Amino acid sequence: MTHEKNDRPGGGMTRRGLLRLTGAAAAAAGVGAYLGIDATPAAAKPFYRAHGPLLTSGYQTWLDAIHNQGANLAKVVTGWGLGSSWSSAPDFVWTACGATDYLIVRTTTGDTTQMIDANQAIAEIRGSRFFEYKAARSGPGKCIIEIGNEPNAGGNDAWVYGANLSTTIDRLRTEFPGALICGTALSPNKGVNPDAWYNNDNYKAAVAKCDFVGVHFYSNDPNGSFTRQGDVNELTYAETLQRAAARWPGKPVIATEYSIREPRMTPHDKGYKYASLIHFDDSVAGNLWGATYYHVQTDPSGPDPNENVGSGGAVGYRERLNAGGL
Repeated sequence: MTHEKNDRPGGGMTRRGLLRLTGAAAAAAGVGAYLGIDATPAAAKPFYRAHGPLLTSGYQTWLDAIHNQGANLAKVVTGWGLGSSWSSAPDFVWTACGATDYLIVRTTTGDTTQMIDANQAIAEIRGSRFFEYKAARSGPGKCIIEIGNEPNAGGNDAWVYGANLSTTIDRLRTEFPGALICGTALSPNKGVNPDAWYNNDNYKAAVAKCDFVGVHFYSNDPNGSFTRQGDVNELTYAETLQRAAARWPGKPVIATEYSIREPRMTPHDKGYKYASLIHFDDSVAGNLWGATYYHVQTDPSGPDPNENVGSGGAVGYRERLNAGGL
């Protein structure tokens, strides 16, 4: 499926369960407007990357975070986020589709233990109405469909998953013309062997058909450093981005999840460190197009409470952007 040039910007043990066991050039004014920061001179320009929060639970908090951060990218999942189905709340979908420039919509099919299914992926995207409303509000090229999630953490077969992913991409191109497609992000945990997937011919060929490579990376360091994941049996952001560049040269990457897990660090301080990494760290490879942090999640019984930064993390993120190079 061809696209207009302007549409292309360049069950089981989950990742969380495994961790319990193993411990993105613009003129200066344009950059400021893009990042949603004050147009005050700064010591250094930020790297021009799309950025924003991922919603797990807490819709209004997620919207507040987008506003606080000046986010131009956000992420939703078809299967959750409201406490009820998206299809039953079209006004919420319409508002979400206008909240940021780009919107990532992830399927639940292909998540960890599930094998990806093209029919289910189409049904999820169509039923949620995210593509329909985003295309109406911003154009189809501002909707990014992410397929699946960390299948290596659930015992999926990389060869079979890659074949199904390839078929699903072809179907999505036909059903949702103009949408951008993001490949399935792998768990960086070495215990589930992400390199076996990065080296699998079917998986590589499928991701090569996408507009973006999807990746995940995390920090368990008490000080919020993202460079020490090897200490906890995970690929670092640098290792992950290097693999993406080697397997899919020239293809832009989105970190569709990244986070600091340290529970003693405040949401504000985590958000500040997120912006430092994504926009001011020279060691982050140039193939990183954008990133959505994990996550906004206000359900007290929801997943990974230590990684919830609510709307306060977005305040810290914006403060770091406003501070410029330090």
